[in-house]
Amino acid sequence: MLKQGKHKKKFIALPAVFMIAIVVAVFAISPNAKAAQYSADVNADRENGVCNYTLAGIDTAQTSGMTTKVTYKDESENTVTVLEQPVTFTAENCQNGQYSGSFSLSDLSTYAYREYTVSFLMSDGTPVEAAAKCDFSIHRDKFTLDVAGYKSKTNRTISLVNKENDIIIPGKDSQIQLSILKKNGKDEKKVGTATVIPTATKNWDVDLTKYCNTYGTYYARFTVINSKLSGGSEMLAQKEFNLALTYGKIGSKSTSKTEKNQTFRVFVEKVNSALVVKNVTFNIYNSAGKLVCTEKGVHNGTSTYYYSDIPLKTINYKFGNYKIEVSVTDNAGIVRILKKTGTASVRVKTGTLTVTKLANGTAKFRLKNAYIPGNIKSVRFKVYSIKNGKRTLIKKLIGVYSNETYIANYQYMVSGRTQVVACGYTQWNKEIKFKTKEFSVKSSEVGKNGWRYEKYAGKVYKFYYKNGEKLTDLTNVLKLKKGNNKLKIVVNRAACCVTIYAYDSQKKAYIIPVKTCTVSVGRDTATTSGAAGLSISSSYTPLGSYSISSNGTAAKYSLKPMGEPDGSTVYARWASHVVGNVYFHAIAVGSQSHYALRASNYNKLGSAASAGCIRMTVADAKWLYDYAAVGSSVKIEKGNSKKPGPLGKAATIKIAESINYDPTDPSVPAATKKKDYKAGRISGYMTSKGKKVGY
Repeated sequence: MLKQGKHKKKFIALPAVFMIAIVVAVFAISPNAKAAQYSADVNADRENGVCNYTLAGIDTAQTSGMTTKVTYKDESENTVTVLEQPVTFTAENCQNGQYSGSFSLSDLSTYAYREYTVSFLMSDGTPVEAAAKCDFSIHRDKFTLDVAGYKSKTNRTISLVNKENDIIIPGKDSQIQLSILKKNGKDEKKVGTATVIPTATKNWDVDLTKYCNTYGTYYARFTVINSKLSGGSEMLAQKEFNLALTYGKIGSKSTSKTEKNQTFRVFVEKVNSALVVKNVTFNIYNSAGKLVCTEKGVHNGTSTYYYSDIPLKTINYKFGNYKIEVSVTDNAGIVRILKKTGTASVRVKTGTLTVTKLANGTAKFRLKNAYIPGNIKSVRFKVYSIKNGKRTLIKKLIGVYSNETYIANYQYMVSGRTQVVACGYTQWNKEIKFKTKEFSVKSSEVGKNGWRYEKYAGKVYKFYYKNGEKLTDLTNVLKLKKGNNKLKIVVNRAACCVTIYAYDSQKKAYIIPVKTCTVSVGRDTATTSGAAGLSISSSYTPLGSYSISSNGTAAKYSLKPMGEPDGSTVYARWASHVVGNVYFHAIAVGSQSHYALRASNYNKLGSAASAGCIRMTVADAKWLYDYAAVGSSVKIEKGNSKKPGPLGKAATIKIAESINYDPTDPSVPAATKKKDYKAGRISGYMTSKGKKVGY
């Protein structure tokens, strides 16, 4: 019985040892082997900022609970734990070996936009980690930041372009803020208020003048705003852009208007400023680098063109090349001198001078394409005789303008080496030398001298020549004496021209043209009436034959009061009576003064403008008063405007509205005339010795 018992005992002991081995084997299984029975899954609800997770394979008989752990890696690859959440398994929350839970961004101890690792530590010590991460990162690859608009434009469109309409930032408790700041990170200014995170592309139209006060490089920056973020915000993106002042050509030009106004135009094109142009200033420098003029620019309508018309007077009428510097002031008060400069060529063009010798003892002078800034007032050709190295002026000729050319004909006066100098005269009466030419004149080519009978308009007249030039005033040649000359005075009413003749004892007729005067006759030039219809209200110069102050009642007057149709009284100097209420006289004035002349009346000389009298310059009226004896013949003809008389029609002086005297009046001081002539207020004058200047 013992053996059996012994044997029985042996048999029973073997199963016990086996069971102990199984238990040891079970507890010797590794944590990884245990973790293999679990499966974990996570799903990020980015829109709401919630991470849902599920853990399966739970045996509540062995595991009573777990701790959910959420971590992320910082910039230094250190693990940061942001949530540890204990969970106790119950029949309600753990069914069929599966537990589901969640956490939100707001549950995290540190709020950061990262990819989070979700892991579980089971109560039996088994670690489990979800294979996927909970993506609460910013999807920076899903969007771009664009700044549209040229660098000189004030208004720009800044866009957050959501390329896939993605939830680029998780959660609903964050906003984004657009701001503008300098490239150095300073002077950051918010654009409007923070707004919700867009799930589609969103544009901001921005007026940069509200946020930028200098030119240069700036950033447009989007920042995520959330009070739970470290520092309350995190930069989402930024884009560099530039603010600039741009411009095109800087230069100068002349127009008919600038020439008339004696100016030259400077300009700058295509001026655009991101800070808006307030004004433009032009600084003008001479060739020595001296600032000679500063003028404000004028904005040409709604374009980007600015200009200024610079008076030649401000550069003291000095011709040459000038540098144009432009400064631009914007609405921010910044004054920027543009790097580029322009050139204003305020220069004389001397043109081309040609001398053509003709077969009739004359030469034709032509000056072509000459130019003076501010317009050429006149051109004269000065003719010199050159002998033994000495130059002597023998003639001045006024150029007649035609087709961009000034022309004059020179009747040879002396033989030998001859020089012509073409000179231009400015509006301010400065002489500018253009070109010089020399030519030779043979003795056989020299023109007429002395008395010659020649025809004009089918009639023979006796002219006097000096060195080939027909003289138009024979007062000294004939040695006329004041008050003792029987003369014939012919009025060509159509031409407003008076020619005075002396008696030729050879031909026994008044055929020597002594002098010509340009006048104003009566306004009514259509009538053919004679003296019978004259009255205080008539306005014609009567046709017919009369004489100077020989009617027995009228005489000559150094100052003659005259009644006007309106009852007023005017005063006429050097009046010589013709017939009725018709006189030769200087233009009447409103008072007994040499400074009471109306410029408008004076400038009408050469046209029909009077009430019937024959208006003259003071010099011409006094000549007639002095040299035409009482009884001298006066013939008033209808005449022909194209044939004024054998001596032609004399040039007249023009005066400005500010001038109140006759430039031929010997009572007006020569210094006054010279000053006004130099200033361009009168086109010419007569000296006290009777020399004509400027006409």
